[in-house]
Amino acid sequence: MPFELYMLAAATLLFLLAFIPGSFYQANAYGRMRWLISNRDPTDKPPLSGAAARAQRAHANLKENFPAFVAAILILLYSGHTGLGTAIASAVFVGARILYIGAYIGGIPPLRTLLWTLAWASTIYILVVAVFA
Repeated sequence: MPFELYMLAAATLLFLLAFIPGSFYQANAYGRMRWLISNRDPTDKPPLSGAAARAQRAHANLKENFPAFVAAILILLYSGHTGLGTAIASAVFVGARILYIGAYIGGIPPLRTLLWTLAWASTIYILVVAVFA
């Protein structure tokens, strides 16, 4: 199996688990288990702030960027142009996205921006190789 597929699996696992920090903060702010098992209908709960809000935004950002990575990997595999460069780029995407969540929650904007850019550029690179190699 191509390495890029392993990285797609890792990114998918990240995608499936990235909601946990935001849910943890939200549950702590809104009543733990009662909030977690509720329907989350509109309430008079105050908006989250600080790390809690950043955790939710980090998850939302992953949801915005994950589909492009999936498409790039699938197009790459279909084109048959996998190689060392695309393997490295797929690993950079996964690593950068993991670290991005921590940097975002931790409130480190310069690092967060650098990590976002690395992940974005990795996706672009994979797509360009898939289409033009």
